[in-house]
Amino acid sequence: MKIALIGAGPRNLSILGRLLFTINKAAKVEIDLFDPSPIGGRVWDPFLTNNHTFLMNTFANQVTLFDDYELYDNDSPIDRPNLLDWAHTRAFDYLKEHPEYPKAYENEVISLISSNTFASRGLFGIYAAWYFDELLAAKPENITIRFHQTEIINMTKGPRRFKLWTRNNYIEKYDRVILAPGHIDNQLNEKQESLRKFADKMGFVYYPASHPAENDFETITGSDTVLIEGLGLSFFDVLLSLTAGKGGSFITNRNGSLTYRPSGREPVIVAGSFNGLPPRSKGINQKEASQLYVPRFFTLKHLKSIAAMNHGKIPFSQFMSLLKQEMTYKFIYNQVMQSDLPFDSTKANILHALDNPLSWSSLNDRFNLDLETEIDWDGKIFPAMNWQDTETFNKELLTHIENDIQSAQLGNNWSPLTGAYDLLRDMRDIVRTLYNENYFTEDGYEKMLTQFRQFDNQLSAGPPLVRMRQLLALLKAGIITIAGPGFKTGHNEHFFEASDKFGQHFQGTVLIEARLSTIDFRIAKSPLIRSLARQGLIEPNDRFKKENGQLLFGNTIKIDPNTFTVLNKKDQAVDGFYISGIPLEGERWFNTVIPRPYVNTLIFQESQRLVDSLLARSPQLHRILKKKD
Repeated sequence: MKIALIGAGPRNLSILGRLLFTINKAAKVEIDLFDPSPIGGRVWDPFLTNNHTFLMNTFANQVTLFDDYELYDNDSPIDRPNLLDWAHTRAFDYLKEHPEYPKAYENEVISLISSNTFASRGLFGIYAAWYFDELLAAKPENITIRFHQTEIINMTKGPRRFKLWTRNNYIEKYDRVILAPGHIDNQLNEKQESLRKFADKMGFVYYPASHPAENDFETITGSDTVLIEGLGLSFFDVLLSLTAGKGGSFITNRNGSLTYRPSGREPVIVAGSFNGLPPRSKGINQKEASQLYVPRFFTLKHLKSIAAMNHGKIPFSQFMSLLKQEMTYKFIYNQVMQSDLPFDSTKANILHALDNPLSWSSLNDRFNLDLETEIDWDGKIFPAMNWQDTETFNKELLTHIENDIQSAQLGNNWSPLTGAYDLLRDMRDIVRTLYNENYFTEDGYEKMLTQFRQFDNQLSAGPPLVRMRQLLALLKAGIITIAGPGFKTGHNEHFFEASDKFGQHFQGTVLIEARLSTIDFRIAKSPLIRSLARQGLIEPNDRFKKENGQLLFGNTIKIDPNTFTVLNKKDQAVDGFYISGIPLEGERWFNTVIPRPYVNTLIFQESQRLVDSLLARSPQLHRILKKKD
């Protein structure tokens, strides 16, 4: 049997590991991986110029590629270190054995000293390459693995097999195909095409939405004014490239704050977004690799009991109410634990009372405390929308960022605010279960993709704390201006332009869209995706429709969610063709996840289900391919 894995990122590497230790030794199997980027995939390419400085957004001890369970059964046991452990034990020797990697990674390995450390994206790419080498060394003799660093540009389905074409003219047939391409760039829309043509006409520079590490900012100089659209994670990457990447430096002060020392080569920078503020920063890590918060109120049992009383569905309002109740509990709990009380028994009594949400409003009177027991979580998402003018915005912006930094410094477990935000990450699998198993109504799903996505992204998906400290230093140094909410970009006759809701107007010679492409296979640039769509091998998901008739999940490729088998335009299973990961975002909840060790993470669950389906496809082969107990 021949299997093609299209994409060599974390998804397909996880699937590869599952295949190697599931297939019976009596079966001869060939597995080919295809990716135009190195092993690890596009985002984690260690050879991209900026990827040794751009950080992952997950602590190094919470990153792994090793499956939680099946790999234990391998006849040739292999080490299973997470990224941080690998950096401490195996990484330096591996880098010495592979001089093709930039020397900067050797210095980084030495600096990764604690669980509070973020590794660079490039180092994770090297970890992925090492993991792949470990799989090659441990694979059974009956399995052949080849990696082709090239792009698949076309695929057709024959009566029994699939035919694949690569960009470098390699053509081969396969029995099974798994597509896990990660983020795919889109074709330019009408506005973006207008901006591109304007940039070409004026000799300016325009960067549409894409991976920031792939942008070359060398041509941007101190005489340019750069407009940046977006204040999310990509914004921080762009900002670092235009400041420290231009020779500036951050000086650490005695109190831990940063001061920026310019090089003189930085451009004038103006940035903004719809809501006017960056997401909340990650708190200092106080959690072990597999340590997850155990909820008291927002539990699957409680949520499913609510569904049982509502015809199998959870009203979105009750879902949010219970989630905010859990966050408020943690918010008050952490205040109690940090309070200076005369007797431990008093603290125990308070915590006992805290178990009942009805008692929260009377805690201060009952125990003579001064706790904050009520909090407007919705007000924490877009507070700048309520600031009335530019002067107020500029003043409140600095206060907001300073407060966020102070909260994050208290830690992701013990800070009242940041600790509560971090619950959203720890409870994400509960949300995934409800979302993926159809526990919401059509209206509920639409609100999950709008209201809850904004809530989750703004409070729990922010940058490492050091990036927020750097932003504050750059603001105080006058290197960057952040515009008010309602930030819009375009161009006039002479320049790129931007405006905000306060009536401010800005002009620039460079425009950067600091975000990844929208996840929507219907407008993808990929020749493979476009070919599959033309053939009707992939179709938009029509499971739910909005009130206006539009498909709610139309951006995602339609699959059988139990097996990840693709469904074609006739709603028939494309037997042997599977899709995993980012192209399913919307159909599945929050697919942009890196595996975390020993918490039964999403990627490992889905890899197990997909491989079981792949091996069970043909009953006569199943007995041979599937390992005996």
